[in-house]
Amino acid sequence: MSNVSQNNIQYNDVIGKGKLMIQFLWSKKWLIILISFIGGIIGIVNVWLQDPAYSAELTFTPENSSESKIGAYAGIAAQFGIDLGIGGGGVFEGDNIIELFKSNILIEETLESPIGIKGYNSLIDYYIPLTKNKKIIKLVKDNKIDFTNTNQKGNRIRDSIMKVAIKDIGKKLDVDKIDKKLTIIKVSFLFKDEIFAKKFVETLTNTAINYYLHYKSEKARQNVAILQHQADSVRAELFGSVTNVAELNDLNVNPTRQLARVGSQKRTIDVQVNGAIYTEILKNLELAKIALRRETPFIQIIDRPVYPLKNKKMGRLKGGIIGAFIFGFLTVLILTIKKSFINSSSKETQSITTA
Repeated sequence: MSNVSQNNIQYNDVIGKGKLMIQFLWSKKWLIILISFIGGIIGIVNVWLQDPAYSAELTFTPENSSESKIGAYAGIAAQFGIDLGIGGGGVFEGDNIIELFKSNILIEETLESPIGIKGYNSLIDYYIPLTKNKKIIKLVKDNKIDFTNTNQKGNRIRDSIMKVAIKDIGKKLDVDKIDKKLTIIKVSFLFKDEIFAKKFVETLTNTAINYYLHYKSEKARQNVAILQHQADSVRAELFGSVTNVAELNDLNVNPTRQLARVGSQKRTIDVQVNGAIYTEILKNLELAKIALRRETPFIQIIDRPVYPLKNKKMGRLKGGIIGAFIFGFLTVLILTIKKSFINSSSKETQSITTA
């Protein structure tokens, strides 16, 4: 019974303290309202002063072309003992493509790409004035840095500015699957300039595709080039041999003399041999082209960013409400702590006086 009575006393004590705290806060209602109002104004002003943030979004799906495009050709190649290497992963499969889009080398190549706007040679030339960083703008101007000039690569100032730009842009870039069960990938870029946001996302996607074409399929393209050169050489030799046979036959005016036919027969053999070689080279050339098509990624772009882009800037009303709530909450918290501290101090003083 004593425990129950003690619990009831503690419960009533908590309820009593709570009522007193509510009464205290109610007595300070005008102060809380005033500070909340000031917080709302600060929130509105803060949103108004912020730069707009435009979101450029591009969605695409990478497709494994080896399975969907050349399955029929693989059987033909196998008949000649040639393995096209169908199967296995690639840079455009799985999560590799997500990391590829975020890589420094692709962002740098994207920034060095033409922007198509008069007065600007590249995307980074358009980007630098938008940063409003006077120090960087002055460095570019004083050192006459041309980001499209490959001879300036390795320049300490130029590379430092590029590094800062890549880091800043990387923070605003997001590449991820829209759903873990799907292969659709979304590239999102949030920036204060609408033109730059759109062009950067589109150029980054094109740069990623070109990167794959020029590096991943380099060996296959070399094979095609070599076989094409051989085919052209053998073809020229074959046609030359056919012409020689015709010329020698024209010289065989006496059909009873067999010696005069020797040259023509030799050339005929050359034609047959070159013809067989040419046939095999053409066969291998076609198979090499199939292998090259396998190494070429097929990316189906689903949605592209179009003007006007979505403005992700917070609304003034929302900014005002958030500002008022934060300032009001902090005011209530500070008053509560202050009141609790005063009450604790009063109790300690009373205990000392009683003692």
